[in-house]
Amino acid sequence: MFFVALYLLIFTFPSILIDWLQIRHIRIYSQKTAVILPPKDYITSAKYSLSTLRLSIIHSLFDAVIFACWVLFGFYILQEYFGFYPAHLESIAFVLSFVAVNSVLSLPLKAYQQLVLDKRFGFSTITPKLFVLDTLKGFVLMLFFGFVILWILVSVMSYTHWWLAGFGFVFMVLILLNMFYPTLIAPIFNTFTPLNDENLKTKIQDLMQKAGFHAKGVFVMDASRRDGRLNAYFGGLGSSKRVVLFDTLLEKVSTEGLLAILGHELGHFKHKDILVNLSIMGVLLFVLFFIAGHLPESIFSLLRIEKNDATTLIVLLLIAPIVSFWVMPIIGYFSRKAEYRADSYGASLTNPHCLKEALIRLVNENKTFPYAHKIYIFFHYTHPPLLDRLYALKD
Repeated sequence: MFFVALYLLIFTFPSILIDWLQIRHIRIYSQKTAVILPPKDYITSAKYSLSTLRLSIIHSLFDAVIFACWVLFGFYILQEYFGFYPAHLESIAFVLSFVAVNSVLSLPLKAYQQLVLDKRFGFSTITPKLFVLDTLKGFVLMLFFGFVILWILVSVMSYTHWWLAGFGFVFMVLILLNMFYPTLIAPIFNTFTPLNDENLKTKIQDLMQKAGFHAKGVFVMDASRRDGRLNAYFGGLGSSKRVVLFDTLLEKVSTEGLLAILGHELGHFKHKDILVNLSIMGVLLFVLFFIAGHLPESIFSLLRIEKNDATTLIVLLLIAPIVSFWVMPIIGYFSRKAEYRADSYGASLTNPHCLKEALIRLVNENKTFPYAHKIYIFFHYTHPPLLDRLYALKD
């Protein structure tokens, strides 16, 4: 019960408190004069934000129940079923089973978010069939990559400083995923077609040339199959870099606005924000593996499980969300700073007015509520609130 109480104290209760502060903040500001959004959309965005926050609170409580079940009896039950495998495979099967069970248990809330809540507010266009297909594809990828990663991690855990080698390997996997995600993994879920608007393609290429950015091509993603919200991004690292435009963005944003948004994304490239983000993730991974490599025997005794390769990795997975929660404010701080820099660069590369109009258009289409509590921003926002970004562009 000690670990359950600790989990509630340092993770569940703070998460719920921050969500509650945001709910209270939105309720107050939803009664004020609408800004950025038209009055009707302003109210709709407030209702959507409140609904997602309530779901987030339910998710926090659900995660706490799952954590308690694992700690109180789940690990013991799971351990009973993997005594018939060779030691190496036993560890891998044990950890994969833990991950798989958590994934299956989280499906109802995920389905409600995409198939009910997002549909109710006109965002989600995904069908139940496509949701099931995406889930199955994700599950297969998780098992495949999970098996390979765990095989190597378990192999190095016999060494004295295994946690250092484990960190190096997982960090390398993170870099490779960022490098090959646009070309190998993303196409499993979405269709990417080369942009056929030659005039727009030429303008995009001219913009990239100004920034010294070289990409493998400009592609349109069929995002509208799943969601109506707008976005664009530069994906990949090194020679795999590509420009990806959501088909919804092409439909609803002007050419000038689109170029301004891409100019913002080029600002991230110019300031090497992707490398900074990878470095921050590297530090987080290092901390997690350091903790996992120095876990005392007493923790496993309190959990009533034997300390071995599998249980050490599972404890690592259990503490990862808690550590991430408390590290997120640091990541968010640097990320928000990077967004301001990217806005400034995008405005200088295209036009400040066009970027402001494009950002306002994105908020209108995505119905993002303009106001947020400072503590909620501190913990959860990787982008500054739009009002702050508009003021910065004005200055």
